[in-house]
Amino acid sequence: MEFDAKQKVLFAIYAEYQKDLPDMDKNITAESVGLNYKTFLTALIKLENEGLICGTVIVDTLEGADGAFLDRTKMTPYGLQYVETKLNIQPEKTGKEKIQDLAGKAISWGWNEAKDILARVISELIQR
Repeated sequence: MEFDAKQKVLFAIYAEYQKDLPDMDKNITAESVGLNYKTFLTALIKLENEGLICGTVIVDTLEGADGAFLDRTKMTPYGLQYVETKLNIQPEKTGKEKIQDLAGKAISWGWNEAKDILARVISELIQR
């Protein structure tokens, strides 16, 4: 299964969101999802515009979008439903179960960056 930049960013945010104390600003970066910064920033803008996430602060300059702060980024109910429907994840599962499902799927898709993100999230969920 192939994902575009917007979906990769959304799935990474979804994974981080499953933690009791998500840290979007620290853990969701262009590098962590395997994108260049401009593509990452454009994906964030699109996700906000489409109502899949909220709370992201986009820094605009005269040249256009120049940066983003994700410390208040959250999934919207629509965003949660979109990811869970797209990836066939049952909404009643715990955060840990959802991430384990997502990790298994990421491995089968060969999406290396997702494997790293999900392994970190699973580790943090297990420690709590």
